[in-house]
Amino acid sequence: MFPAIPLRHTDLVTCEWVQCAEAGTHTVQIAFPETPPETWSVCRSHEHELKLKAVRSRSRKQPDPRPEPSVTVLCGVCEQVLDEPRDLEFEARRPCPNCGSLGRKFDLARSSTVGVHGSVRVRSKRAGKGGWMVDTKVGDDYTRDLAAWGKRTLTKDRERDLYLEIITLYDGTVITSTASLRDHR
Repeated sequence: MFPAIPLRHTDLVTCEWVQCAEAGTHTVQIAFPETPPETWSVCRSHEHELKLKAVRSRSRKQPDPRPEPSVTVLCGVCEQVLDEPRDLEFEARRPCPNCGSLGRKFDLARSSTVGVHGSVRVRSKRAGKGGWMVDTKVGDDYTRDLAAWGKRTLTKDRERDLYLEIITLYDGTVITSTASLRDHR
């Protein structure tokens, strides 16, 4: 369930952010599409900054083009479907093969798509103990910086002292952050 990203001992590793002398408590792996992943050891405050910088380095999602409306040309009298362009000049029209009329009626249809997004949160508890042991939230996540939907998994595991966040952006970029839960507060 959890990726194989080693947690580094905080006494041995310093934050890799420029000019930071704090302990590297978080391991952040950034995998941009079609490039080898980068792994960073950073402090809590730079963990957030690094993830934000990775997200903002991606281009905004281009909006889907609006579909062109569908236009059906009908006879203006008997409403038989006619095989002719909608912008055909009156003088170039042929009489309706069914009734002989030169009058036309145009049916215009436009379609659109509605997306549904969701997420779920699950907390597990041990019988007889107070509070949660594992808290997980999984689902769709909107990124304003990219104007796009992606996926996000956030797990806090008290029993294993683990913080795990996996962010998958619309373009396939995956950002994984792990730490000891006690270091993430």
